[in-house]
Amino acid sequence: MARRTTRRSQPSGKPAWVWFVLGNFVGGFAVFVFLLNDIKTGQLQAAKRTEKPVADKPAPGESKPRFDFYKLLEENEVKVPEPKNPQVRVRDGDKPAEDSPVKTESKSDLVYILQAASFRDKAEAERLRAQLMLANLDVKVESATDNRGTWHRVLVGPYTNRSKVAKARSVLAEHRLMPLVLKRPAQG
Repeated sequence: MARRTTRRSQPSGKPAWVWFVLGNFVGGFAVFVFLLNDIKTGQLQAAKRTEKPVADKPAPGESKPRFDFYKLLEENEVKVPEPKNPQVRVRDGDKPAEDSPVKTESKSDLVYILQAASFRDKAEAERLRAQLMLANLDVKVESATDNRGTWHRVLVGPYTNRSKVAKARSVLAEHRLMPLVLKRPAQG
């Protein structure tokens, strides 16, 4: 059997990478010429602008900007209704006017208590109370009975203002506890 041999003919011409590099070179040169031309026209336009005489007075068609929103806001006044329970926040040293019928909330009306956790087992509640006492918190355990049984609640507080409540909550968060904030009437 005769073998058939085929000859591959060598392509006549340059390899593909030569054409790629040559095309990129020609394209880059074209972009360079285009940008150079654009820069020259920009410089000519800037030179023309500087050659114009600058007018001291604005043209009759041009005027200074007008701000009408001052007038518009005065015309659109909104009436705010009186609050149902008027209260005045009093800073230290300031006193509200004596003839005003405004009620000020006294500090002893409500106290805030944080419930850190509740347990069925009293020993667990006491263990958490001891940990929180070491964290310099005022802690007590209160027992409550409902239809599901007796629960021992670990309570932190009482606090009279919200900033102290926030500090106590941050300490409880460091112990990985998410407390409930309870408002109770102050016991006189």
